[in-house]
Amino acid sequence: MPSPDMSGPGAPGPGGPSPALPAAPPLTAAAASRWRAARTTWPPERRRLDSRLLALVPVAFIVLASALEPVASACTPAQPCVQSWPSALATFSVFAEVILLLARPRGLALVPVAVAAGLWYLPGGLQNEVCRWTALAAHGFLAVVLIGAELGRRRARHQLDVLMGTPEPYPWTLAGVPSPVPPPARRGGRRLLGRLLVAAGVLLALTGLVRQAQSDHRAEGAARVPGTVLSVDGPSGTARIGYRLPAGDAARVEAATGDAGRPAAARPDHEFEADILWSPLPAVGDTVPLLVDGEDRAVIEGQPYDPTDLAFAGALPALLGLLLLGSASRWVRIRRGLGEPCAPALAVLVRPDGRGSLLVRPVDGDGTAEGRPLWRLRAAESYAWSERRGWREDAPRDGDDEDEGDDEDGGDDGREEYEKGDGAEHEHAAASGPARRSVPAVLYRGPDGPYAQLLVRPRMPMDGPEPDWLAVVCREDVLAPGRGPRHRHHPQDGPAVPAAAGRTIAATPADGPPLPPQRWEMPLPLRLAAGPLVALAMAVLVHLLGSRSWGTGLVHPLLAGIPLFLAAAGALTWQAAIDGRGVAVVSGMTRRFVPWDKVNAAAVHRHRLAVQLTDGRELRIGSRPASLLSRHLGGPYDPQAVATAIATAAHRPARRPGAALRERLVSPQLLVNRAALTGYIVFVIARFAF
Repeated sequence: MPSPDMSGPGAPGPGGPSPALPAAPPLTAAAASRWRAARTTWPPERRRLDSRLLALVPVAFIVLASALEPVASACTPAQPCVQSWPSALATFSVFAEVILLLARPRGLALVPVAVAAGLWYLPGGLQNEVCRWTALAAHGFLAVVLIGAELGRRRARHQLDVLMGTPEPYPWTLAGVPSPVPPPARRGGRRLLGRLLVAAGVLLALTGLVRQAQSDHRAEGAARVPGTVLSVDGPSGTARIGYRLPAGDAARVEAATGDAGRPAAARPDHEFEADILWSPLPAVGDTVPLLVDGEDRAVIEGQPYDPTDLAFAGALPALLGLLLLGSASRWVRIRRGLGEPCAPALAVLVRPDGRGSLLVRPVDGDGTAEGRPLWRLRAAESYAWSERRGWREDAPRDGDDEDEGDDEDGGDDGREEYEKGDGAEHEHAAASGPARRSVPAVLYRGPDGPYAQLLVRPRMPMDGPEPDWLAVVCREDVLAPGRGPRHRHHPQDGPAVPAAAGRTIAATPADGPPLPPQRWEMPLPLRLAAGPLVALAMAVLVHLLGSRSWGTGLVHPLLAGIPLFLAAAGALTWQAAIDGRGVAVVSGMTRRFVPWDKVNAAAVHRHRLAVQLTDGRELRIGSRPASLLSRHLGGPYDPQAVATAIATAAHRPARRPGAALRERLVSPQLLVNRAALTGYIVFVIARFAF
């Protein structure tokens, strides 16, 4: 079938016709079937096995090894309770494997092979035979899945390379205008955070080595004394131990403190708290051999300082930092191909899926929404061409603070019809129906290649009246088409927000004056103080709980504390503003600007201010604190007023503000909140490590 040729004369610069689509080789149904067969050996209707769910395999192995691996029955000088470096390396490799399976960097297929070799051959890596064979089987499964998926990607990519053939010029090359895609900028935030994490990891590891050297030096002149267990904390595996100094040291201490002449029984014992690394735990009253140095520092004999704990704690943030640095470098690398005048391309059919992604189909398919798409592209940024303005950025580029990830659980289709009501509701609902049929487009580079993809398509009804073409920069990989819109919490949220907005619009006069540029925001003192106070309260709670175990001392404070901080900061420090260009929304950690033609609806729903975009995604802010402030104090805090203004201006262009804000929307709370959250994370990690 011939490719959809949209070619025609193009005039450079604004005011001329839209750039033409080149006649690229078509992606036919037969080629799509071959690509699908080569891409994976599993049925495409099922979820791919090589997903992030594979991280559950090493997690399950960690649980098994924790239960079956032997624990020392006592700590002695001959067999000290200290983890060997090979054993620590084996343990870290499994934890690192979990992180890498979630991050999915390049070369992931080799990770299970390397981890399995380390667990099997490192001395002291695994001692239990069940764990050894389980590790071999689990990592063999991971290797088969990941290597099979990688080979499938390479086969499918080779097919596309043959099909695309020679490079095709970009539409702007044909029109004689510069590329709308700017040169790739370095990801400054990611690079800075990555370097800080690597530096913190190295510092923790060096601290452990310094402490080990100091401990070994003190142990050389230490005296052996008996200690008595005073109390035992079973959940944390610690015990409080009392002891008396040796005779010579005791006399020296008495002379220094003026306690000479007191009866020995009246003198208080020295006490310290120590981790118990053997099983079973000692009982109260048991005798434990101790080593006490001249500075009155005691340790359990056979339990020297273990530097592998700090090395482990430093290696994890260092690994995360390296992943961030690699991501920042990859961001620049994959966009270098967009600056060339031409690239290999395919003619395809494309349709938005209502979740911020684009569904790709063969050109000889039926093009309806019911037909099965081939793959799903994740849009990173887009640029629109109009005869009046030429190329312009159509949506904010992904920044370091606005990267939205895979959006696997994105919102429902944002253009649902409103609930039944009067004619005004249906008037606004009729203007918001999505394009249900695919349109011709040209996909440059194709999936699974070394560079980002670029899809150029004509205007769709949901784009608004002005753009004639859209150039969408997509990530270099592809996702499965999915099985329809989903929601994380409430399936009825998608249509509920447009329905509530429709009722608001119906109650608003249609012929009123334009809305003035305005802003709504929580009080500045509250915006500046909320984040640090929430972080301080969580840090105090973590300190009062007092646990230093992996679960309750590190994992739980991070997994529970970070979402709690984000929710509280978002509800207490938000800002919103409208002007002639669109809507600006500032939550606790991020700032987003959305043009009017991308706003679908806005409403207060389930105690949240929700701004729904045309692609189905939503910007949500907790609104209960603002509602209480507005009810008792008045002022620019009412979230319902924000939703009414946004919904009215989005669906009634005549009532949109005609000018920009007189004062720039300044958000100092973003920096304060980021610093507060970083401080909380550092506190939790440092308290656990030290």
